[in-house]
This record gives sequence, structure tokens and C-alpha cells, in this order.
Amino acid sequence: MVDLDKIKNFAVIGGGIMGSGIAQVALLTGYEKVMVIDLSTEILEKSKTLIQQRIEALESEERCNEFFSYHEIFKNLDFKKKLESYESVGIVANKVDTRTIMNRLCTETKISKGVRDADFVIEAVSEKLKLKQKIFEQLGESCTAQTVMASNTSTMSITKIAKDCKRPEKVIGMHFHTFFPITGVLIEITPGEKTSEESLELGREIAQRFPSILGDRFTVQLEKESPGLIANRLAITGSLYFNWLMNQAIDNGISREQLAAANISSETADLIGIDTIYYCAKYFEETVSPEFAPSKRITELFKAGKFGRKVGEGFYKWNEDGPIKNLPPVEKKTTDFLADVLDLEIISAIQLNEACRMLEEGVIKSYELIDEVILKGTFMPGPFTLGKTKFKEWVEKLDEFARKSGITYLIPCDMMRSGRFLEFK
Repeated sequence: MVDLDKIKNFAVIGGGIMGSGIAQVALLTGYEKVMVIDLSTEILEKSKTLIQQRIEALESEERCNEFFSYHEIFKNLDFKKKLESYESVGIVANKVDTRTIMNRLCTETKISKGVRDADFVIEAVSEKLKLKQKIFEQLGESCTAQTVMASNTSTMSITKIAKDCKRPEKVIGMHFHTFFPITGVLIEITPGEKTSEESLELGREIAQRFPSILGDRFTVQLEKESPGLIANRLAITGSLYFNWLMNQAIDNGISREQLAAANISSETADLIGIDTIYYCAKYFEETVSPEFAPSKRITELFKAGKFGRKVGEGFYKWNEDGPIKNLPPVEKKTTDFLADVLDLEIISAIQLNEACRMLEEGVIKSYELIDEVILKGTFMPGPFTLGKTKFKEWVEKLDEFARKSGITYLIPCDMMRSGRFLEFK
């Protein structure tokens, strides 16, 4: 058993939206010191402001209702009860005030200084492998021999990230499946080839203690590395269909505004970040299949620096109230195009096939666990919920789409085609 009482100092590399969110839940967990590290004092001051605003939002039932009203999923929550629960809001439930909590937050621009007394470190920077490798090389030089070092990577190999780290046995993956960690439930823990069981156990225990306003944390550990882990691997593979659809739209003269007007929205892409989507697609293109190359529209936006909400423009322009859509009427050309090519059930078939691949590879041993991961991460049913009974129909649909699109990666694997996944309950 690991001794969580020895974990007192927590460090986060990266003061962006994700890093700030991780620092918030670390503060709410009750660590004596939480250090946020980034390149500039300007970034760190923005991070401190964001963290304070998010903690202040937990000061009363009224503040919670106001702050979390942006999403339907929060509208029926009993915030009065949540504010009395450590599992929901951490030490706020123990009547620890915002000032006291914020006094435990420190900032630093140098990794070597910021992590020298850290008991646990988590990296939350852009999905660039070389950047992460450089950071973990520095962590290996600067952290204590006992420090566990985690990456919040959503796609990449922990083995590759830890390649130049002196202590790869101390490196784990810890991915929060939301850019606003206190509102998420799912955390995926991933080993590298040299990760020790002790490091994984500590990571699991720490992850499970992070508060979540939606309820108990759900932590899952992968049996082995997987590009995109579980939830993002299914999402990124499903995006092959949308990439094809967008490319077809361009070829047919259909604008992205017309697609949005027809409820083929790209708002989620803007929230995730066009740059993040681009880097993830490039990683999959290089490590899984060239067919994962970023779509024409994502590439166009990326090259223009239109990274989404965080810079004020992506698929949409954004202000503090959200996306500015001003959408045109849907043209007949658009409705005819969508009537001819749109079939959202193909995405379910694609995700079932990829989930079956994960079972074949030994990434995870149970299809029910994959469904639970998707439910906890997206609040939507997993691919096996319907796939158990519809897999034969979906095999035919996927065969046809693979021929039509030329995307050979989507040809159904043996486990899906045969239904053998039913043995992996």
C-alpha cells in the first residue's frame, strides 16, 4: 500500500486551461503546496486568476448555480449537498476558505526550481512529443528519487515520453478526460514499458482522491499503452468519418458555415483546441496510419493560427459569452449533400471496431469496462451497448464505407467481424 500522507507538495507543468484545472483540484484535495510552472509570469498570473475564480465559484450554492449553468448536465445537481461533500469539492467542504487555499499556490518559471521538493508532478503542456520528452528529461534531473512524474497526454506513448528521463520507472500517464477537471469523472492511468507497479498504484490513489463536482471519480488503468488511451482512441478514430465528411464538403463547395447551419457543429473542436486536434491527428498519422492525417479544414485553421476558443477564433469566432455563430440559412445544395453522404451510425460502427482492436491488443480485458469508460468520460453509451446486437449489420456498413471512402484502416477487424468480443465480457 502507498502512503498518501507522504504526498504533500504537488507540481503542475503548464499553466494553461488544463494545467490550471489540475492545479485547482490538487489545491482542493488539500496538498500543502501546489506549484504551477510555466515559461512566463504573464501566463502564471492568468493561471492564478483562473484558479481563484474557479475556487470562488464553490463558495456558495448561488455561485455554483451561476458558474455551472453553462451545461445541461449541471442543472439538476443539488449544489447545497455537493458543497458539503469532500468527494465533490474537496477541502471547501471542510470550510477552508478561498484565501487559505490560494495561499498554498506557488508559481515558478524554471522547472528545476519548481519541482525540487515535489512529491508528485504532472505535466500538462501541448501534445508535442519532443516538448514532453525535453520536460521529462529535466524532471529526471531535478526531481527527488521518490517523485512520481505523470503526463496528462491524451494520445502519446509514456515509454516514448520517458525516453530521456533518468527514472522511467517513476513515469506514468494520468489523463483527465475533460479540460475542466473538477467537472469530469474519468481519469485514465497508463503504464510505460518500464513503469513500476508502485508508481502506478500511487497514481491511481492520487487520481481517485481528486474531487469532482459530478460525483465519485472513476479511475481506470490500461493493461498496456494505447495511442489515445481508451476514450480518445475511440473519439479520434471516429473523427476519420468527420474528416472524410469535411473533405467531401470542400470538394462539393459546401462551406463550414453551411455545415454548422445544418447542425454539423464544430464547436467541440474549438473548445478542445484546433492545435491540440492537429497535433493528435499528426501523432496518429505517424504512429497508427497515414489515414489519420488532419483534415483539410483543421490544417487550414491550424496554419492560420485559429486555434479555437482560447485565441478567440477557430471554426467560430468567440467572445466571453461563447461562439458567435450568425449562421446563414441552410441551402438546398447542403441538404442534398448531407442526405446523400451523412450516416451517423457509421461512427458507432467505427468505434465498435476500434474497441474490438483494443481487446485484440490486450489494452484492456473487458468490453463492459470499455463501455463504462465511455459512459463516465462522455456521458454517452459505449460502443458495445448497441454493438452486442448490431455488430453484423455494422460490419456490412463499415465494409461498404471503407470501400466508398478508401480508408482501409476502417475495414472491420476479426474480433468485430466474428463477434468474438462477446467472450470478453
